[in-house]
Amino acid sequence: MPRIILYSGKGGVGKTTVAAATALASAQRGHRTLVISVDLAHSLFDSFDLDRTLFDRNQGLPVPVQTNLDVQEIDVQEEISRHWGDVFRFIAVLFTSTGLSNAVAEEVAVLPGTEDVIALMYLNQYATEGKYDTIIVDCPPTGESLRFVNMTSTIEWYMMKRFNVDRALVRMARPLLGKRAKEYGMPDDNYFDSMKDIFQRIGGVDRLLLDPTVTTVRLVTNPEKMVIRETQRAYMYFNMYGMTTDQVIVNRLLPASEDAYYSHWVKTQTAYVQEIRDYFDAVSVRTVPLFPEEVLGVRGLRRMAKALYEEDDPNTFFVSEPPYRIVSEGGQYSLIFNLPFLEKGEVDIFRNREDLVIRVGTFKRHVPLSRAIINKEVVSAKLDGHELVVRFAKD
Repeated sequence: MPRIILYSGKGGVGKTTVAAATALASAQRGHRTLVISVDLAHSLFDSFDLDRTLFDRNQGLPVPVQTNLDVQEIDVQEEISRHWGDVFRFIAVLFTSTGLSNAVAEEVAVLPGTEDVIALMYLNQYATEGKYDTIIVDCPPTGESLRFVNMTSTIEWYMMKRFNVDRALVRMARPLLGKRAKEYGMPDDNYFDSMKDIFQRIGGVDRLLLDPTVTTVRLVTNPEKMVIRETQRAYMYFNMYGMTTDQVIVNRLLPASEDAYYSHWVKTQTAYVQEIRDYFDAVSVRTVPLFPEEVLGVRGLRRMAKALYEEDDPNTFFVSEPPYRIVSEGGQYSLIFNLPFLEKGEVDIFRNREDLVIRVGTFKRHVPLSRAIINKEVVSAKLDGHELVVRFAKD
């Protein structure tokens, strides 16, 4: 099974560059590596400074760029023609029936999430084929990354709950409508066959994403308050989904300076880095300087890779399991921490803005609270074997 690393973060933090540098470092260690972009604002090819035209993306297929290293930027239109033809045509007909021109209808028929599903199909395919040792996924900005990892659950729900019902209803309605079936935009059997084929192509990929011995998330951030808060929320959401975040990368740190203007920024960034280390003390935190020149091409990416990993293998699992999980039983929510080495002692719990801070002896965790529990009171906190269980009031 390949090692899978998902890179996520707020737009503009340098996530794509970090993903590309990690892929290069992995390939240099002899791992057959693919870095694949799911972000619609594709810039992976730009990171490697490849000699290609603006829209030349090799029809969305992998391109070898170095020994042991392929780069892939998904091309939605190409993939639609390969796998989604009947689904796409049906949706385009629906938009055309609302008065849109054919050209506009074909553009808007690419629904949100299409690229996510295509990426999941490729992940499943590559994992089955065993073509790569390492797959690095350059995810879209944080909110869309969460949609990406949850896409399999959404499609599985539709296939289990609605697919057969919808297909049966259409089969019943089509003879009744006769020639008017097309006028009402009634899908044909090819549409449902395509949907079923798509589901089969991503079947089982969720197990890859949720397996901490295969997949981990790495969050890229900058030492800025707004970016840090979004990183904290992303950390919480990935934990809630059951995915392990094993590293946080703080990008673009200014060097020390005697200039009054820059020294102020350095001081501010230093304080934020310490805050990040305190907050994410359960995972590996790495810092990357702001380089004196743009990180571009293999030479620039190698420089960043050295700053990121030094002598470490980028495929290392820096954390082997999620630091906590959220469960709900009978309307009561609980936070459960796996703490195998913690001895019983006094538990201190207090709120810090939207976070819950838990301290037991030298153990301390900041936990961002989801909307479901942010206004609920803590009713108990106790050690149960190797787990710390924090329970919240019922609805």
